[in-house]
Amino acid sequence: MDWIIKIAQVVIVVPIGIACWRFRHLGRIQKLLLGLLILSALTSTVARYLWSIKENNLYLLHYYTVIEFCGWAAIFYLLFESTFMKRMIFWIGIGYVAFAIINSIFWEALETFNTNSRSLESVLLIFYSIAYYVKMFREKRVSRLEYNASFWINAAVLVYFSSAFLLFGFSNLLLNLSSYKIREVWGLHGIFLIVHYILITVGVWIVSSQKISH
Repeated sequence: MDWIIKIAQVVIVVPIGIACWRFRHLGRIQKLLLGLLILSALTSTVARYLWSIKENNLYLLHYYTVIEFCGWAAIFYLLFESTFMKRMIFWIGIGYVAFAIINSIFWEALETFNTNSRSLESVLLIFYSIAYYVKMFREKRVSRLEYNASFWINAAVLVYFSSAFLLFGFSNLLLNLSSYKIREVWGLHGIFLIVHYILITVGVWIVSSQKISH
């Protein structure tokens, strides 16, 4: 499982490379997504460096989680046309940021894993993803989903954050497992992360032939 974890850590360069190569073809959503990918890669690099020098790196996840959620929320804000959904995404975003700050101050300190914030982030993004699919299939504007960039990007959200919710939601139970079992769990998480980046890669690859549909 260790090799899967290592691959998952570097495969992010694929969607970043393709997005940069096709940058002039990208719309607002793709550019925002590229920013999230770059931020994720930088955060992961710094975290690995801190780990290599035996420094606590968990505080990075507290900051990154908030930025990551806001970035994805902004993407869904652009995807939805409904004023109701836009307002809901905005106000839920405000509430989430407040919750994450309070959680880091009073419940899960910066030196610990922010299980609560990560779990809530996953639940909200899963909800947005499912709501967008419902919207897409009800409207039936897209005749061929395989050529629709938003379909693939949304799939990336649903696949990864569904698995992440299970991991983060039951993270306390992992403490009772052996180190071998914990590596297996993180290896499984790595598989879903690889799938996540593959789906995003498809989304940025086809953007030049068909702009994202709302």
